[in-house]
Amino acid sequence: MSEALNQINDEAVSATAPARHWNLTHTTVIVGVHLLSLPALWFWPRLVDIALFFGLYLVTCLGIGVGYHRLLTHRGFVCPRWLRLTLTWMGCAALQGGPTRWASTHRRHHRTADREGDPHSPLEGFFHGHVGWVLRLGEQDTADHHKLAPDVSGKDRWMRVLDKGSLFIMPWVLTGAFCYAVAGWRGVLWGTLVRTLALWHVTWCVNSICHRWGRRPNQTRDSSGNVWWVGLISLGEGWHNNHHAKPAAALHGWRWYEIDVSGYVIRLLARLRLARQVVRGPRGEAAS
Repeated sequence: MSEALNQINDEAVSATAPARHWNLTHTTVIVGVHLLSLPALWFWPRLVDIALFFGLYLVTCLGIGVGYHRLLTHRGFVCPRWLRLTLTWMGCAALQGGPTRWASTHRRHHRTADREGDPHSPLEGFFHGHVGWVLRLGEQDTADHHKLAPDVSGKDRWMRVLDKGSLFIMPWVLTGAFCYAVAGWRGVLWGTLVRTLALWHVTWCVNSICHRWGRRPNQTRDSSGNVWWVGLISLGEGWHNNHHAKPAAALHGWRWYEIDVSGYVIRLLARLRLARQVVRGPRGEAAS
């Protein structure tokens, strides 16, 4: 199955990459969220705002790490359809694009990590690796993502709805409505805007920080490193050298001191028999 996906990927990305111009849609959204978050400098959070920030940060960070990344992109475990849809919905609420686009872009990163064709290698500059690749047009903006990652949504009607056009934004909008209902406009500011901004930069740090610095206990063909503090704030994604050493492993923390909250959630799901076929790390440490 993986060989077939690799062949499809090779055929789909063989077209010549377009010249890098500004992606006006992405730039407008990213700059807009940064500007709309500025009032947080004057309107400090109340307890309810802090609860909304951390609660929704936890939900959406797990949606990206457990859902988009370990389940959909790398198929590190299998779960019931309702849970797959729930995790995908949580990932969409992070405002990082539809699931198929996210997965196909990340798979391309693994195939070309820190080499020509990598969508976000910091070897092209730290800014490019962090956010510049999102602001500028690249191959990921013209690729047929359903061809690159045909297994992500497949024939699942609801998954394809979240992939269609800008409909993936619905869960994010609903988080804003929820925050407003609970705490008014200041709740939206902290629970939706600042929370989204924080998770964006944490996710981008995995691309930029973890491909320039960090420990490299595993031999890989790229410059991926384990950065402990990125691992903490990303709920386990910062153990990036481990991940590149065995991308399909559902748990990224392979040693007792490598805190991997997303991995702990997958372990819990397995104990509850909601996750099966969990891919283990080397010698099974990650699932022990």
